Amino acid sequence: MPFMEANLAAEEKKLQELMKDPEVKQHIDEWEQEYELRKKMRMTRKQADMSQKVLGMLSGLDHRAISRVETNTGVSPNLKTVVKYLNALGYRLEVVPK
Repeated sequence: MPFMEANLAAEEKKLQELMKDPEVKQHIDEWEQEYELRKKMRMTRKQADMSQKVLGMLSGLDHRAISRVETNTGVSPNLKTVVKYLNALGYRLEVVPK
């Protein structure tokens, strides 16, 4: 496996170089925040023991829209969709410092 380890080390070095670029770092930070939000939303729904279909009925959202919110399909959900999703679970969106 030395060949594979060498490739991973080279890729890690490339990533570290890329992260020095403020624009790249900003995009990665934004992606990570969106990923974490989606993950928390999905976990909140599951902790409520609620299916996407039931959440759809309560929120007025189509279950396919809920699936798109919870997964990274390359399309970010709009704010109104996020608010409806959270309201149906008894939550609200807040802005907090990093």
